[in-house]
Amino acid sequence: MVTAPGNRLQAHFGRYTTHLYLVIAAMLVGVLFGVLAVGTLSVADRLSLMSYVKQFVDLEASAPTYRHVFQPALAQNLKLLGLLYVLGVSVAGMPLVLLVVFFRGFVLGFAATFLVQGLQWRGAAIGTATMGIADIFLLPALVIAAAVALGFSWDLISPAARRKGPGVGKAFAFFTGLVIVMAAVTLVGTALESYVSPFLLHLLGHWGM
Repeated sequence: MVTAPGNRLQAHFGRYTTHLYLVIAAMLVGVLFGVLAVGTLSVADRLSLMSYVKQFVDLEASAPTYRHVFQPALAQNLKLLGLLYVLGVSVAGMPLVLLVVFFRGFVLGFAATFLVQGLQWRGAAIGTATMGIADIFLLPALVIAAAVALGFSWDLISPAARRKGPGVGKAFAFFTGLVIVMAAVTLVGTALESYVSPFLLHLLGHWGM
C-alpha cells in the first residue's frame, strides 16, 4: 500500500512530538527566568535602559530605519537557524539546542516584562510593535527547527529510534527540508521586523508613546 505524502509528513512530525514539548518547556523556562531577571536590576540600570528605549522610539518616530535593518536582521536570524542545523547533525549539540531556545525565551521574557513594568500600556504597545508581530513567525520557526534538530540528534544516537524511524537518510532529508522551509518563514518574520515594526513605532512616536 502506498502511503500518501501528507501521511508520511504527518508521521515524520509525529516522531518529534516529545522533542517539541521539550523545546517549548525550555522556551517557557527561559521566559520565566527573563521575567525574574528584571527584578534584579538596580534603579540605575532601569533608568539607563529606559532612557535607551525612549531614545530608540524617538529615533524611529523621526526617521524610521527601514533600509538598514533587513539584511543584518535576516543574517542574524538565519545564522540562528544555521546554528540549530549544525547542532542537530552533531550529537554533542543536543544540550546546546535547548540552551539556544532557553536564551531566546530569556530575551523575550526580559524585554516584554521590562517594557510593561516601565511603561505600562505604552510598553505593551511598543513590545507588540517591535517583537510581537515578527515573533508570530520567528518563534514558531525557531521552536519547530529546534525540536526536529533535537529529534534528529536523538535518531543518531538511539538504535531503537533508528529502527522505528524511516532511516537516517530520510530523517536527514526531512530535517534539511524543514530548516529550508523555516528559513522562508524566518524571511517573512524578518521582513515584518524590518519594515512593519519601524512603521508602527513611527506611528506610536507621533501618538505620544
